[in-house]
Amino acid sequence: MSQVQTELHAKSRQAGMAEIATAVLHNVGNVLNSVNVSAELVSSLMRTSKVQGLGKVAQMMNEHGHDLSDFLTTDHKGKMLPGYLLKLAEVVATEQQGIIEELGQLTKGIDHIKTIVAAQQSYAVAVSIVETVPVPELIDDAWRMSAGSLARLGVTMVKDIADLPLLALDRHRVLLILVNLINNARQALVGVVDRSPCITFGASLVQGPALRITVADNGNGIAPEHLARIFSHGFTTRQDGHGFGLHSCALAAQEMGGSLTVHSDGVGRGATFILDVPLDGPQIQ
Repeated sequence: MSQVQTELHAKSRQAGMAEIATAVLHNVGNVLNSVNVSAELVSSLMRTSKVQGLGKVAQMMNEHGHDLSDFLTTDHKGKMLPGYLLKLAEVVATEQQGIIEELGQLTKGIDHIKTIVAAQQSYAVAVSIVETVPVPELIDDAWRMSAGSLARLGVTMVKDIADLPLLALDRHRVLLILVNLINNARQALVGVVDRSPCITFGASLVQGPALRITVADNGNGIAPEHLARIFSHGFTTRQDGHGFGLHSCALAAQEMGGSLTVHSDGVGRGATFILDVPLDGPQIQ
């Protein structure tokens, strides 16, 4: 091999490694946003927890340890304690459930980050972990991972999801794509003031058989001249963009034997991304 060929091969390999590293950082960054939101919410719940009221009750009862029976039956404050404790128990139980749910989201986010990194570490062999997945739950997980930034824009979620069986899917690759598509839709909704921003999810089985998931926004739309390049490496229309998100989505779809396409009627008329994932073998009803 000539020196020129050797140098070209090395540069090509470095470019490929840089692309993979950038995709990892981009996708991990998306998930980290949701992890941060959950962590902040758990911290807020702990700081404002009503469980602190238990300390006040304990102190009050300790002060009346010598006449506790009379305190609870005759004193105005004492007679209120049993009812207060019942309400406090309900509030603390609700707080606990909220913390458990957010910790669950934290765990899912961290698990997804680990899977993204592991998949890229094994990129050369295109590792795919297929598991049975409830598609509506997968969409909800992707939405929750982006909930913080979506809430700031007042984006609403609309679902048009068919009654689907459990499907054998590469869960984390599909989740990676959905998180990126939601992030892309959110960016398309920035600055939209003449309509209520929303993202509509569709999911159904199509001939193949294949799972078709659509992510549609009513945002800024895509100019016709940009449609053909939208999934190209490095292509972006945003000043702060880098063009890796949609490109990595298209690659992930191809790795599953599927496809990712887009439709837009033009600038200001929103966009719809269509993910088709082939299904192999019988699905679990």
